[in-house]
Amino acid sequence: MLSGLTHWIERRPALHRVALRLWRLFPPRLAGLLKRFMARDWIVGAVGVVLDTSRSPPEVLLIEHSYRRRGAWGLPGGSLEAMPQRPRDAKDTGLPDDVLERTMEREVVEELGIDVTGIHLLRVDAMPFIEEEPGSNRLDFYFVCQPAMGFEALRRQIDSGAFVARSPEVTSARLVPLSELERYDLYSPHARLLRIDLPRLRPELAA
Repeated sequence: MLSGLTHWIERRPALHRVALRLWRLFPPRLAGLLKRFMARDWIVGAVGVVLDTSRSPPEVLLIEHSYRRRGAWGLPGGSLEAMPQRPRDAKDTGLPDDVLERTMEREVVEELGIDVTGIHLLRVDAMPFIEEEPGSNRLDFYFVCQPAMGFEALRRQIDSGAFVARSPEVTSARLVPLSELERYDLYSPHARLLRIDLPRLRPELAA
């Protein structure tokens, strides 16, 4: 309700200017508390696109999630955790300048037990609505990366059945050719990334 009121005010310039002047009168802590109720909540995520470009067609690592009925297959990753540090406090130490990359690395290790390397930002995607999870608002950062052990070693583990996911959230993992994605019940944001965005951003990988 308050979110709707905020947007209603923003569409009326004169009222918006008055509201902004009033907003400056609030103490920072009170303003922050009010903002939590007036703005939509967004979940920030970091997703790993573990992509083997040496294969023809290229292959991507997909994992099957145990907790999702629809769109069970997707990419590894997770959400950014709250951090206690305050950037303006000189006494705070240890705040990494690559928080999102660290989040993606951590999630891949926690889910699959593998380290990744060669990390590069591919795309940032805002999703106010997700078909499989209505009500969620996500801002996801997609990073292309590679397994530190190498794709051949990872492929041998998966093909031999020796690969065991570390998290109960993951039931299986496969290296899937980009040309065979339609065979999998893909989580819709990841399906869009792989089927539409990836060929546009990396034309040489188009299946």
